[in-house]
Amino acid sequence: MSNDDDDDDYPFQCLSQEARELYLESHISRIRIPSPLVFYRDYVSRNKPVIIQGALDQWSALSKWNTSEYLRHQLGDTQVTIDITPDGYGDCVKLHKYFVTPLEEKMSFNHFMDIIEGKTSFNGIVYCQHQNSSFTTEFQQLNNDIHELSWVREAFGNPPDAVNLWIGTSKSISTLHHDPYENLYAVIRGRKHFTLYPPTDLYWLDQKFYKKAHYERYNSTQKIIDDDGINLKINENFIIVPDDNEVPWFDHDKNDLEQNTYLNPLKITLESNELLYLPSLWFHTVQQDSPMTIACNFWYDMEYDIKWNYYQFMSNIIKQKRKSEEKRT
Repeated sequence: MSNDDDDDDYPFQCLSQEARELYLESHISRIRIPSPLVFYRDYVSRNKPVIIQGALDQWSALSKWNTSEYLRHQLGDTQVTIDITPDGYGDCVKLHKYFVTPLEEKMSFNHFMDIIEGKTSFNGIVYCQHQNSSFTTEFQQLNNDIHELSWVREAFGNPPDAVNLWIGTSKSISTLHHDPYENLYAVIRGRKHFTLYPPTDLYWLDQKFYKKAHYERYNSTQKIIDDDGINLKINENFIIVPDDNEVPWFDHDKNDLEQNTYLNPLKITLESNELLYLPSLWFHTVQQDSPMTIACNFWYDMEYDIKWNYYQFMSNIIKQKRKSEEKRT
């Protein structure tokens, strides 16, 4: 690294160090259900994650969803949207060039359960993670098993923008990303493993723009080589199909992140009947345990206040720096 690069990095080194000293903690607290005022004052307004225990005690889903028989009886042949990938990595960078989204297919809930329970063979890794408020639009038969938490509604002052259902195994992994929502994430069955990074870590996460693409089932009529001579065929069943747009994303492995001393990761395991408040703009990766994990999350609109203002300011500085680096090379 040149001296110029060191000078360019210095403000971001200071940002990481000061964030660590002033407001970041080495672990995420576990608390009992707070009052709306305490929740908003101590966590939402400070953009600080927290795990709330016992928040789901009144949800009948905690007992009912522990058996697949109940879910199958309620949903049966209901058609649900399932994401499918060749390797379990949804929404990720492939070939160091393409940001690839999963293949979406409709199938009966019973067929989906047969796949993840190993009762039938299937080409690809399936994950129930459709995020267009899937719980309210595709799983109405289960809607009475959970309910919005009154103290959360009072704290935000508005209903959730979306409620999503997540069902999968350890084969499904959510790569590093962030959401412009206040996220209340509840594990109902199994456990989830999160690694969180604060918004101030943006520079060190090395976000870049990649060509958008999606997975499709391969057929012999498809073009398998792109304009740069890259083979787009992943295996006998999947091919990457490029789109026209570009999106910002991340392309690094676990070792890249663990070796960067300026990052401030927080690793947690979220157990059944635990609720994670994941603040807006926090980056995160998510994994889960086998044989099956079920979770539900509520997305509330974030406040586009000074927090967003600072984040955009930092993003624009980083973009300008990347452009300067490209010109030098």
